[in-house]
Amino acid sequence: MVSLRPMPLPFREIFTRLEARVPMEVWWPGESDFEIMVGAILTQNTAWTNVEYALANLKSENLMDPQALLDCSTEQLVELIRPAGYFNAKAKYLKNLCTWVLANPNAADLPTPELRKSLLSVAGVGPETADDLLLYVYQRPVFIFDTYARRMLEAAGYDVPKSYEGARQALQHHADLAGFDTAQQAKLHGLIVDGGKRARTEGWQDLLAPLP
Repeated sequence: MVSLRPMPLPFREIFTRLEARVPMEVWWPGESDFEIMVGAILTQNTAWTNVEYALANLKSENLMDPQALLDCSTEQLVELIRPAGYFNAKAKYLKNLCTWVLANPNAADLPTPELRKSLLSVAGVGPETADDLLLYVYQRPVFIFDTYARRMLEAAGYDVPKSYEGARQALQHHADLAGFDTAQQAKLHGLIVDGGKRARTEGWQDLLAPLP
């Protein structure tokens, strides 16, 4: 007898179950859009606690401004962001992003596909970082297919490609069916991030189990 695989949980149901079980912190932390941009670069391949130290260093030097950061010497910038790791590469990425920001003052007016393509043209901005910026800076309701989300979606019954972009292309239509607005997408991302930290020890199954 052929056993039928259960249907994957719809994204809307995932949201409902996580919202009921995961106490969520404010996400994405940032006092300005530019700080969110800087944080999105610094958080690549490191823990957010390390990013907070680097952000505090930049603020102490009044560098939370694209022109000021661009004018900062690479040597000084490397030292300021050292806590975030990969500091030589990230210093270059931050300057690349500052150049893009200053050259594209009307970026918010671009359609989402065009804006995403433009962001991806910046060396140091990959698919995940581009989507972070689309969601939290440019208020576009995109789903973030980060590592936490891909693991969660596997637990929810989806066949999830290993790469970020592969998962996005394969599963974006499921996210679209949920009809989330920007605030809901941002909240869902926060729930997945905070839920993912718990799932390291508890696993995702309890968090995704049916509600009483």
